Amino acid sequence: RRARVLRRRVPPGPVLDVGCGRGIMLEHLRSLGYEAHGVELNEAAAWQARHLLGLDVRTGGFQDYPDETERFQAVVFWHTLEHFPDPAEALAKARRLLRPGGLLALALPNFDSLQARLFGRHWFHLDVPRHYTHFGTRSLEALLARHSFRVVRSDHFCLEQNPFGWLQSAYNALGFPENLLYDLLKAASAQSGTARQHPLACVLVLALLPPLLGLSLLLTILEAALRRGGTVEVYAVKE
Repeated sequence: RRARVLRRRVPPGPVLDVGCGRGIMLEHLRSLGYEAHGVELNEAAAWQARHLLGLDVRTGGFQDYPDETERFQAVVFWHTLEHFPDPAEALAKARRLLRPGGLLALALPNFDSLQARLFGRHWFHLDVPRHYTHFGTRSLEALLARHSFRVVRSDHFCLEQNPFGWLQSAYNALGFPENLLYDLLKAASAQSGTARQHPLACVLVLALLPPLLGLSLLLTILEAALRRGGTVEVYAVKE
């Protein structure tokens, strides 16, 4: 889905995915005719992208990526900008790497969302301490404007992220162990052990899932209509 969205907004050419993980989106972009490049902090994920998918993925921080001025047609921060201690510095670097008219694609939690305002510290997408910075849509647009990016589109409807944000935040607010459903859904190698420590809570979480999931889908539609989605996707061009 992410690759198809980019295809509608930028012609084929070199693309850099910042925090590309195992390279799944980059692989799809390559299949659509793009020259796919990535940078990833996690060595295990970067190894998979390089050796299993044959992608050009560097291990390390974005600021250590070579300053290849005006090389890229698009630079992507898909739920990674909030992990930077200095997001302004990251955007400045992205601007140097982008060609004139190139596309900056961002997806990140929306601190002005209905979810954030309703759930406060229980909001799933707050994700302390892994998230250093949170933006509302206006503060993000102001930061982009300071770096001479012009927003061309922002989307508040995201089935990939927003229904789960409502769902897990509701469980957190109801007093269940923090992010228990999220822990249950992760791969066994990534689970924290919380699920095994709270068997009764796990049963209750699953029992409440059908009604809460239906409500979460309705609230996802409402927040998108109000343009206050739990996460937001923003596309901006370098001017």
